[in-house]
Amino acid sequence: MDGIRDMRSVRRVQIAPLGYERDRVFVPATELDADRLYLLVDAAADSTVTYHETLRDDLVDAGIEIEERKLRLHDVYDVMGVTTTIAAKHADDEVLVNISSGTNVAAVGAAIACMTTHAAAFSVEPEAYGHDIREAPLTRGVVDIGELPNYPIESPTREQIAVMGYVRDRTDRGYTVHKRDLIEFAEREELAFMTDTPTENRQSKYRRLDAHVVDPLESKGYLDCRRAGRRTLVSLTETGESVYRAFEHKLTYD
Repeated sequence: MDGIRDMRSVRRVQIAPLGYERDRVFVPATELDADRLYLLVDAAADSTVTYHETLRDDLVDAGIEIEERKLRLHDVYDVMGVTTTIAAKHADDEVLVNISSGTNVAAVGAAIACMTTHAAAFSVEPEAYGHDIREAPLTRGVVDIGELPNYPIESPTREQIAVMGYVRDRTDRGYTVHKRDLIEFAEREELAFMTDTPTENRQSKYRRLDAHVVDPLESKGYLDCRRAGRRTLVSLTETGESVYRAFEHKLTYD
């Protein structure tokens, strides 16, 4: 950890998913001199955990600013999206992400977020567990065995994210979205692929839209395109919705 401790920037920011931990959050925040700590809190979690309240009080007493972000701590894309957004907000700061303090899924989301931003991940090995794991297993029984999804980490371009956001907003309001709508949106928002080399040729506009946005997003499984008569209807897939949440910050901070 000496290498991390020696890092300096405008501010020292830490991000920590908050599971059933106390010391694994408090000790690195204080020993690494965090100026601000973002606690990622499960919106559905029990808010009466006593040691979480004392943790907050102790962090404030140590002079650390605390900001809580409520999210779905068991949703890898939610964790990833919030983490990347915070990192982007602190682009000029040192950002360290604690991947030891939350759920396993939160650790995956936080680690992937670090791969796509300037943030650095770190882990904390506990001195002891709540009971002697040499005498008894940490857990018992099995409820289910689930396969982890394949999480994509390649970020769409800012223009692609803008189009994904437009599709999402329109469909959420009950509208259908056609390729022509995407062209008009791209022109209205002056997206580079449509405006850098202006053209009045309609077919050329469709080719540009397909080449820069529709085809790459459809090939990754983020967009669904289906024919309806002479038009093509465009919608976000479930994966596309998750990827949009993970990279939406690029619309604000890029």
